[in-house]
Amino acid sequence: MNNPVLILLESAMMFCMIDLCIDARMAFCSGIGVYIRQLVPFFNAAPFRLRLLVDRFDQPWCCGIEQILFRAPIYSVKEQLQYPLKVPKCDLFWSPHYNVPLLPIRAKKRIATIHDACHLALGTFEKKMYAKWVMRRALARSDRAITVSQFSKVEIEKFVGCGDLKVIHVGINRNTFSRKPSSEEIRKKYRLPERFVLFIGNFKPHKNIERLIRAFSKVNVSGLELVVVGKGTALGQVLDEELPVLYSMAEMFVFPSLYEGFGLPPLEAMSCGCPTVVSNAASIPEVCGDASVYFNPENVDEMADAIRRVAVDEKLRAKLIQRGLERVEVFKWEKTAMEHRKVFEEVCFA
Repeated sequence: MNNPVLILLESAMMFCMIDLCIDARMAFCSGIGVYIRQLVPFFNAAPFRLRLLVDRFDQPWCCGIEQILFRAPIYSVKEQLQYPLKVPKCDLFWSPHYNVPLLPIRAKKRIATIHDACHLALGTFEKKMYAKWVMRRALARSDRAITVSQFSKVEIEKFVGCGDLKVIHVGINRNTFSRKPSSEEIRKKYRLPERFVLFIGNFKPHKNIERLIRAFSKVNVSGLELVVVGKGTALGQVLDEELPVLYSMAEMFVFPSLYEGFGLPPLEAMSCGCPTVVSNAASIPEVCGDASVYFNPENVDEMADAIRRVAVDEKLRAKLIQRGLERVEVFKWEKTAMEHRKVFEEVCFA
């Protein structure tokens, strides 16, 4: 039998609005930026009254939402000094990254997302000490903390030694990332070969591109070339709208990373019907499940064998494409947003 008191309380909660402020200044910072831009629109509805901290006005992705200009550089002393002035009086302040206000602010409750422990696992001694200090304070000053994978939860708890972390996987936008027709315009623009293996990333050591280049030199499949796209590469960064076309044109996508808190690119590739060959390190198996061919990212010969196997086996490629399309159905931004909303409401109504 339903408890009438609980029913009344639940009904009352439905009519309780939550003043929510989100630090959205990193909306175009790689994976964190995707996370912010995809989730924020879901919070611009009851029970939330939404305001954003932004580093510039007139951004199309958040038009129609109340905004507060905050131009202090990220990770700066000036930023920390201005946080108490910029964060308005509100019920809840959400930091979608571990760079949180260290001084008191006017929010009643606070939540932070810590995406990974990369700086703690791979940084220099100085960077590790600084990251540990900041993360501990982020956790201490937050009423709840979120992370994006079970792997990250274990890593953060291992390095920081504290924190009640809620794991919420991020999503993939199937409207953006879907199979696209081949484009001769893009092929000419980037001088793409007829058959190519695609890597998207940068030259940070944990992206492991040097081993990938060495491995690919051992693949020896006629007509197959390696295309490397991203900041600091020969082709540079591509436009967002070109990414799904590149994934769709590629023979396969390879992801040799040594460390990822989540790792969206394999899911983007899967969503575009591109077979994926990925590292078996960090969070990547948690994300890719049975929809990828795996290799040890520190073993060049094993990496080369995995790429070669997918390149020469049409049935395997077809199986990976089908499993990839099934796998991405697990990761929907609607589900991610719903789980965040639940955490926000639990914290505010606690």
